[in-house]
Amino acid sequence: MDKVFYIYKFIRSSQKIVTNLSKNYAFFFIRDRYNIVSPIEKKNFDKIRVDNFYIEMNEIIHENLVTNVEAEIFSAICDYVNELVLMVKPKKLIFIAVDGVAPRAKMNEQRKRRFIKTSSGEFDSNSVTPGTSFMENLSTHFKEFIHNKIKNDKVWKSVKIIYSGHDVPGEGEHKILKHIRNSESKSESDCIYGRDSDLILLGLMHYKPNLKILSSNEFSLSGNNLNSRIFEIKFLGTLRRKLNEEFSKLWNPKPFFEFNIESIIKDFILLVLFMGNDFIPTLSNINKGLDEIISIYKKILKECGGYIYDAGNLNKKRLEIIFKKLGVLEREPFKNSKQKFIEVESDNEEFLRWKKKYYRNNMMIKEEQDQKHLIKPYIESYIEGLQWILSYYEGSLKSYRWFYPGYYSPLISDLEDLETIEIKNFKDEDYYKPLEQLMFVLPIKSKKLLPVAYQNLMSDPRIEEFYPTNVNVIDNLPFINEKILLSVLESAKNNLTNEEKQRNEFGNVLLFEYDELSKKVGMQILVP
Repeated sequence: MDKVFYIYKFIRSSQKIVTNLSKNYAFFFIRDRYNIVSPIEKKNFDKIRVDNFYIEMNEIIHENLVTNVEAEIFSAICDYVNELVLMVKPKKLIFIAVDGVAPRAKMNEQRKRRFIKTSSGEFDSNSVTPGTSFMENLSTHFKEFIHNKIKNDKVWKSVKIIYSGHDVPGEGEHKILKHIRNSESKSESDCIYGRDSDLILLGLMHYKPNLKILSSNEFSLSGNNLNSRIFEIKFLGTLRRKLNEEFSKLWNPKPFFEFNIESIIKDFILLVLFMGNDFIPTLSNINKGLDEIISIYKKILKECGGYIYDAGNLNKKRLEIIFKKLGVLEREPFKNSKQKFIEVESDNEEFLRWKKKYYRNNMMIKEEQDQKHLIKPYIESYIEGLQWILSYYEGSLKSYRWFYPGYYSPLISDLEDLETIEIKNFKDEDYYKPLEQLMFVLPIKSKKLLPVAYQNLMSDPRIEEFYPTNVNVIDNLPFINEKILLSVLESAKNNLTNEEKQRNEFGNVLLFEYDELSKKVGMQILVP
Protein backbone atom coordinates (compact mmCIF):
# COMPACT_ATOMS: atom_id res chain seq x y z
CA MET A 1 0.00 0.00 0.00
CA ASP A 2 1.27 3.46 -0.94
CA LYS A 3 1.01 5.06 2.52
CA VAL A 4 2.70 8.27 1.39
CA PHE A 5 -0.02 8.77 -1.23
CA TYR A 6 -2.85 8.55 1.30
CA ILE A 7 -1.16 11.12 3.54
CA TYR A 8 -0.67 13.34 0.48
CA LYS A 9 -4.27 12.89 -0.59
CA PHE A 10 -5.61 13.74 2.88
CA ILE A 11 -3.57 16.96 3.11
CA ARG A 12 -4.44 17.94 -0.46
CA SER A 13 -8.15 17.53 0.24
CA SER A 14 -7.83 19.64 3.40
CA GLN A 15 -6.25 22.69 1.76
CA LYS A 16 -7.16 24.74 -1.28
CA ILE A 17 -3.55 25.36 -2.19
CA VAL A 18 -0.57 23.26 -1.14
CA THR A 19 2.58 24.53 -2.81
CA ASN A 20 4.87 21.80 -4.15
CA LEU A 21 2.87 19.08 -2.37
CA SER A 22 2.47 16.91 -5.44
CA LYS A 23 6.17 17.08 -6.28
CA ASN A 24 7.07 16.26 -2.69
CA TYR A 25 4.81 13.21 -2.80
CA ALA A 26 6.69 11.94 -5.85
CA PHE A 27 10.02 12.49 -4.09
CA PHE A 28 8.97 10.63 -0.93
CA PHE A 29 7.47 7.83 -3.00
CA ILE A 30 10.73 7.27 -4.90
CA ARG A 31 12.76 7.54 -1.72
CA ASP A 32 10.67 5.00 0.19
CA ARG A 33 9.95 2.54 -2.61
CA TYR A 34 13.49 2.29 -3.92
CA ASN A 35 15.45 3.01 -0.73
CA ILE A 36 17.97 5.30 -2.41
CA VAL A 37 18.71 7.59 0.53
CA SER A 38 21.58 7.26 2.98
CA PRO A 39 21.86 9.69 5.92
CA ILE A 40 25.28 11.15 6.52
CA GLU A 41 26.72 13.54 9.08
CA LYS A 42 29.05 16.34 8.17
CA LYS A 43 32.00 14.74 9.96
CA ASN A 44 31.73 11.59 7.82
CA PHE A 45 31.74 13.31 4.43
CA ASP A 46 35.50 12.89 4.04
CA LYS A 47 34.84 9.27 3.07
CA ILE A 48 33.06 10.34 -0.12
CA ARG A 49 35.04 11.54 -3.11
CA VAL A 50 33.52 14.37 -5.13
CA ASP A 51 35.22 15.70 -8.23
CA ASN A 52 32.55 18.17 -9.33
CA PHE A 53 30.24 19.83 -6.82
CA TYR A 54 27.09 21.50 -8.16
CA ILE A 55 25.13 23.83 -5.88
CA GLU A 56 21.51 24.72 -6.71
CA MET A 57 21.07 28.00 -4.85
CA ASN A 58 17.30 28.48 -4.64
CA GLU A 59 16.79 26.55 -1.40
CA ILE A 60 19.87 28.12 0.20
CA ILE A 61 18.75 31.66 -0.58
CA HIS A 62 15.23 31.15 0.79
CA GLU A 63 16.46 29.41 3.95
CA ASN A 64 18.67 32.37 4.78
CA LEU A 65 16.10 35.16 4.52
CA VAL A 66 16.55 35.59 8.26
CA THR A 67 16.46 39.38 8.54
CA ASN A 68 15.37 42.52 6.71
CA VAL A 69 18.99 43.65 6.30
CA GLU A 70 20.40 42.74 2.89
CA ALA A 71 24.02 42.63 4.05
CA GLU A 72 23.14 40.12 6.77
CA ILE A 73 21.20 37.94 4.32
CA PHE A 74 24.07 37.98 1.83
CA SER A 75 26.55 37.08 4.55
CA ALA A 76 24.39 34.18 5.75
CA ILE A 77 24.05 32.81 2.20
CA CYS A 78 27.78 33.01 1.53
CA ASP A 79 28.65 31.45 4.89
CA TYR A 80 26.35 28.53 4.15
CA VAL A 81 27.84 27.95 0.70
CA ASN A 82 31.35 28.12 2.12
CA GLU A 83 30.49 25.57 4.81
CA LEU A 84 29.10 23.24 2.16
CA VAL A 85 32.24 23.53 0.04
CA LEU A 86 34.52 22.91 3.03
CA MET A 87 32.43 19.86 3.94
CA VAL A 88 32.40 18.33 0.45
CA LYS A 89 35.93 19.37 -0.58
CA PRO A 90 35.50 18.97 -4.35
CA LYS A 91 38.65 18.09 -6.29
CA LYS A 92 38.02 19.78 -9.65
CA LEU A 93 34.96 22.02 -9.96
CA ILE A 94 32.41 24.06 -8.03
CA PHE A 95 29.39 24.99 -10.16
CA ILE A 96 27.00 27.49 -8.57
CA ALA A 97 23.60 27.90 -10.23
CA VAL A 98 21.00 30.53 -9.35
CA ASP A 99 17.52 30.42 -10.87
CA GLY A 100 17.25 32.77 -13.83
CA VAL A 101 14.14 33.62 -15.84
CA ALA A 102 11.96 30.50 -16.04
CA PRO A 103 9.92 29.17 -18.96
CA ARG A 104 6.40 30.60 -19.16
CA ALA A 105 5.03 27.14 -18.31
CA LYS A 106 6.54 27.49 -14.83
CA MET A 107 5.58 31.14 -14.35
CA ASN A 108 1.95 30.23 -13.68
CA GLU A 109 3.03 28.16 -10.67
CA GLN A 110 5.49 30.88 -9.60
CA ARG A 111 2.69 33.44 -9.81
CA LYS A 112 0.48 31.40 -7.49
CA ARG A 113 3.31 30.94 -4.99
CA ARG A 114 4.14 34.63 -4.97
CA PHE A 115 0.53 35.64 -4.39
CA ILE A 116 0.51 33.29 -1.40
CA LYS A 117 3.85 34.44 0.01
CA THR A 118 3.25 38.17 0.22
CA SER A 119 3.02 39.35 3.82
CA SER A 120 3.17 42.95 5.00
CA GLY A 121 5.71 43.98 7.63
CA GLU A 122 8.21 41.23 6.80
CA PHE A 123 10.99 40.81 4.28
CA ASP A 124 9.28 40.23 0.95
CA SER A 125 10.55 36.82 -0.17
CA ASN A 126 9.23 37.64 -3.63
CA SER A 127 12.47 39.64 -3.90
CA VAL A 128 14.05 36.31 -4.81
CA THR A 129 13.02 36.69 -8.43
CA PRO A 130 15.29 37.61 -11.37
CA GLY A 131 15.13 41.31 -12.18
CA THR A 132 14.86 42.69 -8.65
CA SER A 133 17.50 44.98 -7.15
CA PHE A 134 17.85 42.42 -4.33
CA MET A 135 18.99 39.73 -6.76
CA GLU A 136 21.28 42.17 -8.55
CA ASN A 137 22.91 43.17 -5.26
CA LEU A 138 23.20 39.54 -4.16
CA SER A 139 24.94 38.63 -7.41
CA THR A 140 27.44 41.47 -7.03
CA HIS A 141 28.15 40.42 -3.45
CA PHE A 142 28.43 36.76 -4.40
CA LYS A 143 30.94 37.36 -7.18
CA GLU A 144 33.09 39.33 -4.74
CA PHE A 145 32.74 36.48 -2.25
CA ILE A 146 33.92 33.93 -4.84
CA HIS A 147 36.88 36.13 -5.76
CA ASN A 148 37.94 36.51 -2.13
CA LYS A 149 37.54 32.80 -1.32
CA ILE A 150 39.71 31.80 -4.28
CA LYS A 151 42.32 34.29 -3.20
CA ASN A 152 42.43 33.24 0.45
CA ASP A 153 41.17 29.66 0.81
CA LYS A 154 43.11 26.63 -0.46
CA VAL A 155 39.97 24.54 -1.07
CA TRP A 156 38.51 27.21 -3.36
CA LYS A 157 41.90 28.03 -4.86
CA SER A 158 42.52 24.47 -6.05
CA VAL A 159 39.41 24.14 -8.25
CA LYS A 160 37.59 25.91 -11.07
CA ILE A 161 34.46 27.83 -10.10
CA ILE A 162 31.62 28.38 -12.56
CA TYR A 163 28.92 30.87 -11.59
CA SER A 164 25.61 30.99 -13.47
CA GLY A 165 23.72 33.83 -11.83
CA HIS A 166 20.14 35.09 -11.80
CA ASP A 167 20.83 37.06 -14.97
CA VAL A 168 21.48 33.89 -16.97
CA PRO A 169 18.08 32.53 -18.06
CA GLY A 170 16.97 29.06 -17.02
CA GLU A 171 16.17 27.13 -13.87
CA GLY A 172 19.14 26.30 -11.66
CA GLU A 173 18.74 22.53 -11.87
CA HIS A 174 18.55 22.68 -15.67
CA LYS A 175 21.72 24.77 -15.84
CA ILE A 176 23.45 22.12 -13.74
CA LEU A 177 22.22 19.14 -15.74
CA LYS A 178 23.11 20.86 -19.00
CA HIS A 179 26.71 21.18 -17.79
CA ILE A 180 26.78 17.55 -16.62
CA ARG A 181 25.26 16.40 -19.90
CA ASN A 182 27.92 18.26 -21.89
CA SER A 183 30.88 17.26 -19.72
CA GLU A 184 33.42 15.01 -21.40
CA SER A 185 34.38 12.74 -18.51
CA LYS A 186 31.86 10.07 -17.57
CA SER A 187 34.02 8.59 -14.81
CA GLU A 188 34.26 11.64 -12.57
CA SER A 189 32.21 11.78 -9.39
CA ASP A 190 29.47 14.43 -9.56
CA CYS A 191 27.46 15.63 -6.57
CA ILE A 192 24.51 18.04 -6.75
CA TYR A 193 23.31 19.91 -3.68
CA GLY A 194 19.59 20.63 -3.83
CA ARG A 195 16.22 19.44 -2.59
CA ASP A 196 14.11 19.91 -5.73
CA SER A 197 12.55 16.58 -6.68
CA ASP A 198 13.13 17.48 -10.34
CA LEU A 199 16.80 16.77 -9.70
CA ILE A 200 16.06 13.05 -9.28
CA LEU A 201 14.16 12.89 -12.57
CA LEU A 202 16.69 14.99 -14.45
CA GLY A 203 19.57 13.00 -12.96
CA LEU A 204 17.93 9.76 -14.08
CA MET A 205 17.42 11.06 -17.60
CA HIS A 206 20.99 12.35 -17.93
CA TYR A 207 22.63 9.53 -16.09
CA LYS A 208 26.28 9.35 -15.12
CA PRO A 209 27.53 6.36 -13.09
CA ASN A 210 28.83 8.42 -10.17
CA LEU A 211 26.08 11.04 -9.87
CA LYS A 212 24.75 11.73 -6.37
CA ILE A 213 22.31 14.25 -4.93
CA LEU A 214 23.09 15.78 -1.55
CA SER A 215 20.49 17.58 0.54
CA SER A 216 19.87 18.51 4.14
CA ASN A 217 17.08 16.60 5.82
CA GLU A 218 14.20 19.09 5.93
CA PHE A 219 13.31 17.95 9.46
CA SER A 220 16.78 18.83 10.78
CA LEU A 221 17.03 22.41 9.50
CA SER A 222 18.70 24.75 11.97
CA GLY A 223 19.89 27.91 10.30
CA ASN A 224 23.49 27.98 9.12
CA ASN A 225 24.75 25.42 11.62
CA LEU A 226 25.71 22.56 9.34
CA ASN A 227 27.18 20.60 12.25
CA SER A 228 23.71 19.98 13.69
CA ARG A 229 22.12 19.02 10.38
CA ILE A 230 21.53 15.54 9.08
CA PHE A 231 22.35 15.29 5.40
CA GLU A 232 21.02 12.79 2.91
CA ILE A 233 22.70 11.37 -0.17
CA LYS A 234 20.54 9.97 -2.94
CA PHE A 235 22.40 7.49 -5.10
CA LEU A 236 20.96 7.66 -8.60
CA GLY A 237 22.99 4.63 -9.64
CA THR A 238 21.08 2.61 -7.04
CA LEU A 239 17.75 3.91 -8.34
CA ARG A 240 18.67 3.09 -11.92
CA ARG A 241 19.81 -0.41 -10.94
CA LYS A 242 16.59 -1.09 -9.03
CA LEU A 243 14.44 0.16 -11.90
CA ASN A 244 16.38 -2.11 -14.23
CA GLU A 245 15.84 -5.11 -11.94
CA GLU A 246 12.14 -4.34 -11.43
CA PHE A 247 11.19 -3.91 -15.07
CA SER A 248 13.56 -6.34 -16.79
CA LYS A 249 11.73 -9.17 -15.00
CA LEU A 250 8.72 -8.45 -17.20
CA TRP A 251 10.73 -9.67 -20.21
CA ASN A 252 11.20 -13.14 -18.67
CA PRO A 253 10.56 -15.77 -19.78
CA LYS A 254 9.18 -14.29 -23.02
CA PRO A 255 10.36 -10.91 -24.32
CA PHE A 256 7.63 -8.98 -26.13
CA PHE A 257 9.81 -6.21 -27.55
CA GLU A 258 13.36 -5.08 -26.98
CA PHE A 259 14.10 -4.09 -23.39
CA ASN A 260 15.73 -0.66 -23.08
CA ILE A 261 16.43 0.81 -19.66
CA GLU A 262 16.64 4.36 -21.07
CA SER A 263 13.10 4.02 -22.46
CA ILE A 264 11.86 2.49 -19.20
CA ILE A 265 13.28 5.46 -17.30
CA LYS A 266 11.58 7.99 -19.57
CA ASP A 267 8.26 6.18 -19.21
CA PHE A 268 8.81 6.08 -15.44
CA ILE A 269 9.38 9.85 -15.43
CA LEU A 270 6.17 10.28 -17.43
CA LEU A 271 4.22 8.31 -14.80
CA VAL A 272 5.67 10.50 -12.04
CA LEU A 273 4.60 13.61 -13.96
CA PHE A 274 0.96 12.48 -13.70
CA MET A 275 1.24 13.05 -9.94
CA GLY A 276 2.60 16.57 -10.07
CA ASN A 277 5.10 18.94 -11.61
CA ASP A 278 5.71 22.67 -12.01
CA PHE A 279 4.37 22.97 -15.54
CA ILE A 280 0.98 21.32 -15.90
CA PRO A 281 -1.56 20.40 -13.20
CA THR A 282 -1.65 17.09 -11.39
CA LEU A 283 -4.03 14.66 -13.04
CA SER A 284 -7.28 15.25 -11.17
CA ASN A 285 -9.03 12.56 -9.16
CA ILE A 286 -6.33 9.89 -9.26
CA ASN A 287 -7.67 7.66 -6.51
CA LYS A 288 -4.54 5.55 -6.26
CA GLY A 289 -0.89 6.46 -5.88
CA LEU A 290 2.16 5.79 -8.00
CA ASP A 291 2.25 2.19 -6.75
CA GLU A 292 -0.99 1.52 -8.60
CA ILE A 293 0.00 3.55 -11.65
CA ILE A 294 3.25 1.60 -12.00
CA SER A 295 1.37 -1.67 -11.53
CA ILE A 296 -1.01 -0.72 -14.35
CA TYR A 297 1.91 0.29 -16.56
CA LYS A 298 3.51 -3.13 -16.11
CA LYS A 299 0.28 -4.86 -17.07
CA ILE A 300 -0.25 -2.86 -20.26
CA LEU A 301 3.31 -2.92 -21.63
CA LYS A 302 2.72 -6.05 -23.68
CA GLU A 303 -0.55 -4.64 -25.04
CA CYS A 304 1.21 -1.38 -25.92
CA GLY A 305 3.81 -3.18 -28.02
CA GLY A 306 6.37 -0.50 -27.23
CA TYR A 307 7.23 2.36 -24.91
CA ILE A 308 4.87 5.29 -24.31
CA TYR A 309 7.64 7.83 -24.81
CA ASP A 310 9.33 6.46 -27.89
CA ALA A 311 12.27 8.02 -29.75
CA GLY A 312 11.61 11.50 -28.37
CA ASN A 313 7.86 11.51 -28.96
CA LEU A 314 4.75 10.54 -27.03
CA ASN A 315 3.01 7.57 -28.60
CA LYS A 316 -0.57 8.77 -28.15
CA LYS A 317 -2.13 5.38 -28.85
CA ARG A 318 -0.10 3.78 -26.04
CA LEU A 319 -0.68 6.74 -23.74
CA GLU A 320 -4.43 6.34 -24.18
CA ILE A 321 -4.22 2.70 -23.06
CA ILE A 322 -2.93 3.68 -19.62
CA PHE A 323 -5.42 6.56 -19.35
CA LYS A 324 -8.27 4.12 -20.01
CA LYS A 325 -7.08 1.91 -17.15
CA LEU A 326 -6.71 4.93 -14.85
CA GLY A 327 -10.14 6.12 -15.93
CA VAL A 328 -11.64 2.95 -14.46
CA LEU A 329 -10.10 3.88 -11.11
CA GLU A 330 -11.58 7.37 -11.42
CA ARG A 331 -15.05 5.84 -11.44
CA GLU A 332 -14.57 3.61 -8.41
CA PRO A 333 -16.00 6.04 -5.80
CA PHE A 334 -19.22 6.20 -7.83
CA LYS A 335 -19.86 2.48 -8.10
CA ASN A 336 -23.15 1.22 -6.77
CA SER A 337 -22.28 -0.95 -3.78
CA LYS A 338 -24.81 -3.55 -4.92
CA GLN A 339 -23.07 -3.89 -8.27
CA LYS A 340 -19.91 -5.89 -8.71
CA PHE A 341 -18.73 -3.52 -11.38
CA ILE A 342 -19.88 -0.86 -13.80
CA GLU A 343 -19.11 -1.17 -17.47
CA VAL A 344 -16.67 1.50 -18.66
CA GLU A 345 -18.97 2.41 -21.55
CA SER A 346 -21.95 3.28 -19.34
CA ASP A 347 -21.37 6.25 -17.07
CA ASN A 348 -23.78 6.30 -14.17
CA GLU A 349 -25.72 9.46 -13.46
CA GLU A 350 -23.87 10.32 -10.28
CA PHE A 351 -20.52 10.16 -12.06
CA LEU A 352 -21.80 12.35 -14.89
CA ARG A 353 -23.16 14.93 -12.44
CA TRP A 354 -19.82 14.98 -10.66
CA LYS A 355 -17.93 15.52 -13.92
CA LYS A 356 -20.16 18.43 -14.88
CA LYS A 357 -19.67 19.98 -11.46
CA TYR A 358 -15.89 19.53 -11.74
CA TYR A 359 -15.73 21.44 -15.02
CA ARG A 360 -18.12 24.12 -13.79
CA ASN A 361 -16.09 24.78 -10.63
CA ASN A 362 -12.59 24.46 -12.07
CA MET A 363 -12.84 25.52 -15.72
CA MET A 364 -15.91 27.76 -15.58
CA ILE A 365 -17.74 25.53 -18.08
CA LYS A 366 -21.44 25.46 -17.19
CA GLU A 367 -23.50 22.26 -17.23
CA GLU A 368 -25.79 23.53 -19.97
CA GLN A 369 -22.84 24.24 -22.27
CA ASP A 370 -21.29 21.69 -24.62
CA GLN A 371 -18.70 20.52 -22.11
CA LYS A 372 -17.18 17.86 -24.35
CA HIS A 373 -16.43 20.48 -27.01
CA LEU A 374 -15.21 23.12 -24.55
CA ILE A 375 -12.79 20.84 -22.69
CA LYS A 376 -11.14 19.66 -25.90
CA PRO A 377 -8.56 22.52 -25.93
CA TYR A 378 -7.57 21.57 -22.37
CA ILE A 379 -7.15 17.92 -23.38
CA GLU A 380 -5.00 18.91 -26.36
CA SER A 381 -2.94 21.28 -24.24
CA TYR A 382 -2.47 18.70 -21.48
CA ILE A 383 -1.10 16.08 -23.89
CA GLU A 384 1.00 18.77 -25.54
CA GLY A 385 2.28 19.67 -22.07
CA LEU A 386 3.47 16.13 -21.35
CA GLN A 387 5.45 16.22 -24.59
CA TRP A 388 6.79 19.69 -23.74
CA ILE A 389 8.03 18.62 -20.29
CA LEU A 390 9.78 15.48 -21.51
CA SER A 391 11.46 17.42 -24.34
CA TYR A 392 12.45 20.13 -21.84
CA TYR A 393 13.92 17.53 -19.50
CA GLU A 394 15.86 16.00 -22.39
CA GLY A 395 17.36 19.40 -23.17
CA SER A 396 16.08 19.32 -26.75
CA LEU A 397 13.58 22.17 -26.38
CA LYS A 398 13.94 25.93 -26.82
CA SER A 399 10.27 26.86 -26.72
CA TYR A 400 10.18 28.91 -23.54
CA ARG A 401 6.83 30.67 -23.99
CA TRP A 402 4.49 27.68 -24.18
CA PHE A 403 2.12 27.20 -21.22
CA TYR A 404 -0.91 25.20 -20.16
CA PRO A 405 -3.90 27.60 -20.00
CA GLY A 406 -5.50 26.36 -16.78
CA TYR A 407 -5.00 25.43 -13.14
CA TYR A 408 -6.71 22.04 -13.40
CA SER A 409 -6.27 19.08 -15.70
CA PRO A 410 -9.02 17.41 -17.68
CA LEU A 411 -10.49 14.37 -15.97
CA ILE A 412 -8.75 11.10 -16.80
CA SER A 413 -11.89 9.56 -18.27
CA ASP A 414 -11.96 12.37 -20.85
CA LEU A 415 -8.41 11.75 -22.05
CA GLU A 416 -9.53 9.74 -25.06
CA ASP A 417 -9.30 9.85 -28.87
CA LEU A 418 -5.73 11.04 -28.37
CA GLU A 419 -4.61 9.95 -31.83
CA THR A 420 -6.74 12.76 -33.27
CA ILE A 421 -4.66 15.29 -31.36
CA GLU A 422 -1.84 16.84 -33.33
CA ILE A 423 1.06 17.77 -31.08
CA LYS A 424 2.56 20.81 -32.72
CA ASN A 425 6.25 21.22 -33.33
CA PHE A 426 7.30 23.62 -30.61
CA LYS A 427 8.84 26.66 -32.25
CA ASP A 428 11.96 28.21 -30.79
CA GLU A 429 10.97 31.09 -28.51
CA ASP A 430 13.31 33.08 -26.30
CA TYR A 431 12.94 33.56 -22.58
CA TYR A 432 11.15 36.69 -21.42
CA LYS A 433 13.38 39.48 -20.13
CA PRO A 434 13.82 39.70 -16.32
CA LEU A 435 11.55 42.73 -15.83
CA GLU A 436 8.93 41.10 -18.01
CA GLN A 437 8.98 38.02 -15.80
CA LEU A 438 8.50 40.23 -12.74
CA MET A 439 5.32 41.59 -14.29
CA PHE A 440 4.19 38.04 -15.06
CA VAL A 441 4.62 36.67 -11.53
CA LEU A 442 4.42 39.45 -8.91
CA PRO A 443 1.24 40.41 -7.03
CA ILE A 444 0.38 44.08 -6.60
CA LYS A 445 1.49 43.94 -2.93
CA SER A 446 5.03 43.38 -4.18
CA LYS A 447 5.00 46.20 -6.74
CA LYS A 448 7.81 48.03 -4.89
CA LEU A 449 10.13 45.34 -6.25
CA LEU A 450 9.46 46.72 -9.74
CA PRO A 451 11.11 49.72 -11.36
CA VAL A 452 9.24 52.92 -10.48
CA ALA A 453 8.14 53.25 -14.12
CA TYR A 454 6.38 49.87 -13.90
CA GLN A 455 4.84 50.06 -10.43
CA ASN A 456 1.73 52.01 -11.37
CA LEU A 457 1.20 49.91 -14.48
CA MET A 458 -0.37 47.24 -12.28
CA SER A 459 -3.29 49.66 -11.84
CA ASP A 460 -3.40 50.60 -15.51
CA PRO A 461 -6.90 49.86 -16.89
CA ARG A 462 -5.36 47.89 -19.75
CA ILE A 463 -3.85 45.24 -17.44
CA GLU A 464 -5.23 45.80 -13.92
CA GLU A 465 -7.40 42.67 -14.18
CA PHE A 466 -4.18 40.61 -14.14
CA TYR A 467 -3.36 41.81 -10.62
CA PRO A 468 -6.32 41.10 -8.30
CA THR A 469 -5.97 42.14 -4.67
CA ASN A 470 -8.27 39.47 -3.25
CA VAL A 471 -6.11 36.54 -2.08
CA ASN A 472 -9.13 34.24 -2.26
CA VAL A 473 -8.80 34.16 -6.03
CA ILE A 474 -5.51 32.20 -5.90
CA ASP A 475 -7.11 29.12 -7.43
CA ASN A 476 -8.37 31.13 -10.39
CA LEU A 477 -5.79 33.84 -10.94
CA PRO A 478 -6.38 35.37 -14.36
CA PHE A 479 -3.87 34.31 -16.98
CA ILE A 480 -1.83 37.20 -18.28
CA ASN A 481 -2.26 38.04 -21.95
CA GLU A 482 1.30 38.23 -23.26
CA LYS A 483 0.61 40.60 -26.15
CA ILE A 484 -1.27 43.12 -24.03
CA LEU A 485 1.28 43.07 -21.20
CA LEU A 486 4.32 43.39 -23.45
CA SER A 487 2.65 46.22 -25.36
CA VAL A 488 2.04 48.14 -22.12
CA LEU A 489 5.63 47.55 -20.96
CA GLU A 490 6.96 48.72 -24.31
CA SER A 491 5.16 52.03 -23.88
CA ALA A 492 6.89 52.60 -20.52
CA LYS A 493 10.39 51.30 -21.21
CA ASN A 494 11.86 54.73 -22.01
CA ASN A 495 11.10 55.76 -18.42
CA LEU A 496 13.46 53.12 -17.02
CA THR A 497 16.71 54.32 -15.47
CA ASN A 498 20.01 53.08 -16.86
CA GLU A 499 20.41 50.82 -13.83
CA GLU A 500 16.94 49.33 -14.39
CA LYS A 501 17.65 48.82 -18.09
CA GLN A 502 20.80 46.94 -17.10
CA ARG A 503 18.78 44.71 -14.76
CA ASN A 504 16.61 43.82 -17.73
CA GLU A 505 19.53 42.44 -19.74
CA PHE A 506 20.81 38.88 -19.68
CA GLY A 507 24.26 38.20 -18.27
CA ASN A 508 26.91 35.54 -18.80
CA VAL A 509 28.12 32.34 -17.21
CA LEU A 510 31.43 33.15 -15.52
CA LEU A 511 34.50 30.99 -14.89
CA PHE A 512 36.76 31.92 -11.97
CA GLU A 513 40.17 30.31 -11.66
CA TYR A 514 43.36 30.97 -9.70
CA ASP A 515 46.46 31.54 -11.80
CA GLU A 516 49.59 30.27 -10.07
CA LEU A 517 51.95 32.29 -12.25
CA SER A 518 50.41 35.71 -11.69
CA LYS A 519 49.01 34.82 -8.23
CA LYS A 520 45.76 36.44 -9.34
CA VAL A 521 42.17 35.35 -9.75
CA GLY A 522 41.19 35.17 -13.39
CA MET A 523 37.64 35.49 -14.69
CA GLN A 524 36.32 34.72 -18.16
CA ILE A 525 32.96 34.51 -19.88
CA LEU A 526 31.73 31.07 -20.92
CA VAL A 527 29.27 30.24 -23.66
CA PRO A 528 25.96 29.43 -21.84
